[in-house]
Amino acid sequence: MSSDPLRDDHITDTMLSGTTYERVRYERHSYFRQTVPRTLALQSAFLGLLAILLPMYGLFPESVGQFLPAADPEIASPKVVLLGVFGGLLEALGATLLVGAAAYRVRLAPLTEAQAHAVLDVEDFARYVGLGTGGLAILLTVCLFAIGLGGEGTVASYIATAGANPYAPSGYGLSVGTVSLAGFVASVLVFYAGSYFAVRIALERIRQRGTDV
Repeated sequence: MSSDPLRDDHITDTMLSGTTYERVRYERHSYFRQTVPRTLALQSAFLGLLAILLPMYGLFPESVGQFLPAADPEIASPKVVLLGVFGGLLEALGATLLVGAAAYRVRLAPLTEAQAHAVLDVEDFARYVGLGTGGLAILLTVCLFAIGLGGEGTVASYIATAGANPYAPSGYGLSVGTVSLAGFVASVLVFYAGSYFAVRIALERIRQRGTDV
């Protein structure tokens, strides 16, 4: 399979004239190679998925009501929502680490090789926590909510197979409405953080290359 010449040229240019951080980033092996702004945008999208839990719950057929803790999503706190909370907290943790790493990178630029490795260690951990574990937890939450849209038969079949009702009361008082609102707010904040650092990092890259000329 032939490689993309444009991508190869970009990597070569980065290795030869880019910052130490960029060179080290391309040299390291990682399953998540997105830039910090791109990663924050993806995390914002995952957090935004929590916001759709509210309308999904409201669209459950009446026949599903027997499996629910309450019909009103503003007060209903099913067990499955705790999985979404877990995923949302991991996304928030990952985003916080990425913002801190980006702020450190911009403030101390240009980084030494040791500093670049330290920043990338934090970024890699944040991506695995956020995009990996947190993203999977949120996707599973949305899938479990989607089962309820299938009606009584679908929910009953799932319970018979899994041996547990995902919509049973959680006992923690975290309602679907509260989690959806928190997910929406967090999604907006993370999106703007990603946009802000996209500009800051681009300006810093231009400034750094200008000083090298």
